[in-house]
Amino acid sequence: MRVLFSAALDGGLSELDEERLDAHLAACAGCRAYAETTAGASTLLRQTPLEELTVPILVPGRRLAVARKLQVAAAAAAVAATVGLSAAVSTIEHPASSHAASRSAAPSAKLRFPDQELRMLQRASQARSHPHLAL
Repeated sequence: MRVLFSAALDGGLSELDEERLDAHLAACAGCRAYAETTAGASTLLRQTPLEELTVPILVPGRRLAVARKLQVAAAAAAVAATVGLSAAVSTIEHPASSHAASRSAAPSAKLRFPDQELRMLQRASQARSHPHLAL
């Protein structure tokens, strides 16, 4: 019914809807109170003079909205490229860490003392330079 009353305030009801609204308002005290309050507010708003704006209101055009979407997409691409490049550079700079990660399941990869690790690296480098000493 409130939709009908709102349309009645704007003068947009058919004769049949006006009769339905009047019959309902005669029987329903809650809707009648709402109608009186809303009619008073509507009258007050319609009688109030329009305010002259001293500052122009600018609505962004469609081009600006498209440009903002492109800026957001470019920023997201830059972040993705930065993350990808930093991951690639860290892999290139520290290739042993990727191999160590693959060997982490092996018990020999879990050394607790740096001197043991250093001896192991020395043996590995000797084995590369002298394959017959690999045993």
